[in-house]
Amino acid sequence: MDKQRARGRKKTEEILINLEEYLKSLGSTYSQADPKFQSTFAYAKIRDREVREALIEEKGYKDEELPCRQTIGDILNRMGYRLKKHKQ
Repeated sequence: MDKQRARGRKKTEEILINLEEYLKSLGSTYSQADPKFQSTFAYAKIRDREVREALIEEKGYKDEELPCRQTIGDILNRMGYRLKKHKQ
């Protein structure tokens, strides 16, 4: 076998090296523990679009080099953060 399944696209965190560090700093700023302590996840009071905008404004990323908002949300979920949906 030629390990075709092992090939493929790298994770965004591997391509943009400092992205995970920046997301941790933003996530810890806006996060809180589960009030009922039923899970180990930290809930972030920020939307994925706002995280993306903060990366552009504060960290100097360009719009073209960042992943979409859904990918940023997925990365935050893998890191142990859960984004809360805001009521409109």
